[in-house]
Amino acid sequence: MQKPSVRIRPDNQHEQPSAAVGPAAPRNHRGRGRRGVVAVEAALVLTVVVPLMLGVWQVGRMVEVSRILQDAANTGARIAAGGNSCGTPATVAVVQAAVQNYLTAAGLPSAAVSGAQISVTNLSTDIWTDPCNALPLDPFSVTVTIPSGTALNSLFWGPSFITGINQLSAPATWLSANDAKVVVNTTLPY
Repeated sequence: MQKPSVRIRPDNQHEQPSAAVGPAAPRNHRGRGRRGVVAVEAALVLTVVVPLMLGVWQVGRMVEVSRILQDAANTGARIAAGGNSCGTPATVAVVQAAVQNYLTAAGLPSAAVSGAQISVTNLSTDIWTDPCNALPLDPFSVTVTIPSGTALNSLFWGPSFITGINQLSAPATWLSANDAKVVVNTTLPY
């Protein structure tokens, strides 16, 4: 019995496939007319998608600004609740300055910061205008409002008509923790 012989071919001699012999494949002529259809479809879809994206972008921006206003109102209320800020009596002007500083630090445009309306309202039956004169547990509110006009328009990243918002406002209602008005009887009862 004889072993079959194995021929090893050098690597540089590969078999080349022979070209198929036969009729040429027909060309598809429908692809040429589709180019215009794709452009029209893209134009139609983009007229819907782009305004939708701008609207979502604007609403997201207004949500962000509303959160900043709420945090600024809480910052002002926290200062007003204490009755003093760094040894300075907490007046309405001190609270307003603290809120404006917060808005500036949060990155709002200067037109929005300077146009912001900041009010401190006494909600108690006691009569006071400055929070430093409030009695403990007197309710009050700090409201930050960005009115329509230049202040509000400076907050938008695109056309303002997309959201339909004509002003932004954020109230914070707190209780006074001013202990300067507390009188403690120093005599013992026994």
